[in-house]
Amino acid sequence: MKYLPSLLILFSFCFSSGLSAQSEVVGDWKTMVPDGSKEGAMIPLHVTIKADNIYWLDFGGDGAVEITGKYETSDGQIHIQDVEGSECTGKGVYVFEVNDEGMTMTRVSDECEGRGGPEGKMSFSRR
Repeated sequence: MKYLPSLLILFSFCFSSGLSAQSEVVGDWKTMVPDGSKEGAMIPLHVTIKADNIYWLDFGGDGAVEITGKYETSDGQIHIQDVEGSECTGKGVYVFEVNDEGMTMTRVSDECEGRGGPEGKMSFSRR
């Protein structure tokens, strides 16, 4: 799958516990990720986080959902797991911060190699 490196970067979703923290991450987000088929090229990644603990990933921003997953928040962290469309369905744990600028997620641990990028940190803005 040509989007595997980008998809692994993705979930890096770092969210907090409780309904208040969960509501901070719910919504539509965007970032740029490497295009696995073109050296040095970047593509948009649209992320939809639903209140029912489900997320969708759209690589390229074309409206097609390539990956779906589930998440839970607790103790200032988000626990994520891709369930469809991904070659790796391992669990990931990320710390997150949501502010006026957007959302930043930082990897604590992840069973999927490469998810969260080389530094384990991703920044998103609201769509």
